Amino acid sequence: MILWFIGMLLSWCAGWLVFGRVTFIPKDGVPAAKAKRLSIVIPARNEANNLPRLFQSLQQQNCIIHEVILVDDGSTDQTQTIARRYGTIVLSTPADGPGKAAACWQGAQAATGDLLLFLDADTAFLSKDGLSRLLEAFGTKGTEGLLSVQPYHHVEKTYEQLSYVFNVVIMAGLNRFSILGEKIQAGGAFGPCLLCTKRAYMQVNGHQDMALGILDDIALAQRFMSASLPIHLYGGRDLLTFRMYPQGVKQLMQGWSKDFATAARITNGWLMVGIIGWIIGNCTVIFSGLIYPWPIVAALYACYYGQNVFFAKRVGSFRTVSLLLFPGYFFFFLLLFAWSAIQTHIRKKVTWKGRKIDL
Repeated sequence: MILWFIGMLLSWCAGWLVFGRVTFIPKDGVPAAKAKRLSIVIPARNEANNLPRLFQSLQQQNCIIHEVILVDDGSTDQTQTIARRYGTIVLSTPADGPGKAAACWQGAQAATGDLLLFLDADTAFLSKDGLSRLLEAFGTKGTEGLLSVQPYHHVEKTYEQLSYVFNVVIMAGLNRFSILGEKIQAGGAFGPCLLCTKRAYMQVNGHQDMALGILDDIALAQRFMSASLPIHLYGGRDLLTFRMYPQGVKQLMQGWSKDFATAARITNGWLMVGIIGWIIGNCTVIFSGLIYPWPIVAALYACYYGQNVFFAKRVGSFRTVSLLLFPGYFFFFLLLFAWSAIQTHIRKKVTWKGRKIDL
């Protein structure tokens, strides 16, 4: 009985260790000495429903945007029409080179700015000074390396609550949000928002010749690190948002399972142990009732629930009441992680946005 209780406390503490320090873009940054020309590159495939929100947020920004380039990756909806409606430069990927990485590379080559900002089509800035704050933060880093932001997850429907654990694990898994902060090398970057100079991007060959498929954000970060260029990672709260998988549970399952098992390989070994311990604790806390009287069980459950509420506020607009069922979220995470492993290592094939992708 004592060992179980100690194990539950250690698992709870592991959560604070692996996700105890989240850095956000400052609200009151130091103004850049001289603004550089900014080119925004948006890879898009069937994003007609998402683009208006992104373009409207860009039009509201209080800083100058040199150009916005949308690279259409084989869309079958009104993606190109909507992009042109907002005065965006529109390109199309060649028939023999589809995929997000190919679209990013094509857009970067066409860009004429000094800075490149890659944004997913489902993102949007949350305030008029969001973009200027992002640029100022990059300026404080000497505009060196790659700056990346994980957008704040906007949640609307009940099933979208299932993304909570994935949001925490994907941030913790990149090694920079533990209590050790930047003392551990970053494992990768966040694909929805990537900022760098065009000079550095071309120096490391950017997204050039990346295979069709997934994990291009991690591959890009590794190219920067191989060139001894730093990686700067931030949470997107109060800055940048997205709504993931609004088309239903099937889309959510395809999206999270397409590369999650593969991405786990870039996590620091000790942090991985901590993440696994934290997940196990959240799954098994409900079984404490088989051992302890209800006051102790209630106290343990309250500790885990409070921690999850705190973590959830860091990553998205997840409902506090729904998190009372947090063990179910963790069981769902484990099931989808197992399915991701099967797709990655056995079937070696995933489906995403109507494409069958060989791994």
